[in-house]
Amino acid sequence: MASPWISQITTDEFTVTRTHQQNPDKDHVFDVPCLDSFSIIIQLEDFADHRLWRGGRLAYSGGHKKASASLPFMGDGLRCQHRAAYDNVRFNIPRATFDDFQLENGMKRFDRFVYDQGGQDNTLYHLARALLPILNQSSASNQLFLDHIFLATCDHVYRRYVRGASNSIAEKCKLTSKQVLLAKDIIAAHLAGDLPVQAIATECALSRSHFSRAFKQSTGMAPHAWLMQMRFEKAQELMLSQPFKPISSIAQECGFSDQSHLTRVFTRLLGIPPATWRRQHESSVFLLGRASLQND
Repeated sequence: MASPWISQITTDEFTVTRTHQQNPDKDHVFDVPCLDSFSIIIQLEDFADHRLWRGGRLAYSGGHKKASASLPFMGDGLRCQHRAAYDNVRFNIPRATFDDFQLENGMKRFDRFVYDQGGQDNTLYHLARALLPILNQSSASNQLFLDHIFLATCDHVYRRYVRGASNSIAEKCKLTSKQVLLAKDIIAAHLAGDLPVQAIATECALSRSHFSRAFKQSTGMAPHAWLMQMRFEKAQELMLSQPFKPISSIAQECGFSDQSHLTRVFTRLLGIPPATWRRQHESSVFLLGRASLQND
C-alpha cells in the first residue's frame, strides 16, 4: 500500500490540502481530528467507495462522482474509510473565520451546512482546480489570489448550503473613480510584494468582499488578475528598456517566483516565451530609433 500524496497551503484564515491515494488500505478506519472547523471536500476524480461515520453512527456508504462536494463539521466525531482510489481538495475553515466573514457581510450565523452527501458542485470544483498549480508547486501564489479563492468559496457555500440564506446574486456595485485609481496605485506599488485584499479594501473604506466584487465590476478583472497583468506589462517594459538585463532578474523584480513562472505567463498570454518576444521587439525598437535619428 502506497502512502497518500499530500500537498498543502496554509494561510491565516484557512488551510487547503490536496490528497491523492491510488491504493488505500480498504480495511483501515481512521478518526478525523475533532476541531471547531468546517471541512469542504471536492472530488477531483470519481471516488468509487467511501464510508463515513458521524458520532459513532454510519452516516454514508457509497461513491462520490467527480466534482461532488461534502461539507462536514469537524467537531462531529467523524471517522472515515477509503475503500477505493481517490483524489480530492479539502478546505479547512475554522468556525471563527466564518463568523468574521458573516459579520463583515451582514449575514446570519449558522451552525451546520445542509447538503446532499455526494452531490456535485461545479463552482467548488473549478475553485479547487484553480488552486492546483500552487498545490502542485509549479507556480507562484500571491495573497490577492488566495484571498479571491477564499472569499469566493465562503460566499458560495454560505449562499448554497446555509438554510435560509439568500441564493440571489449579490447586488451589483462599483467603485468610485477615485477608489479605482487608489486601488490601482496600491497594486502598482506592490508588484513584487504579497499584498492582501484587506490592505486595499481598508484604504477604500470597504469590506474585503464588497471591494473584491466592486473592483471586478469596475475593471472587469479580479484584483489578483489585475496584479498579474501589471506584472506582465512591467516585465515587457523592462525587457525593452534594459535589453541586457537577464530575464531571471526581471522576473524577480516584477514579482514572479522565477523565470519559469514568467515564461508560463508570457506563453499563455502571447503564445511565445519572453526571450523570443524580446528579440522580436528589440529589432522593432532599434529600427524605430534609427528612423527617429534620420528625421532629426
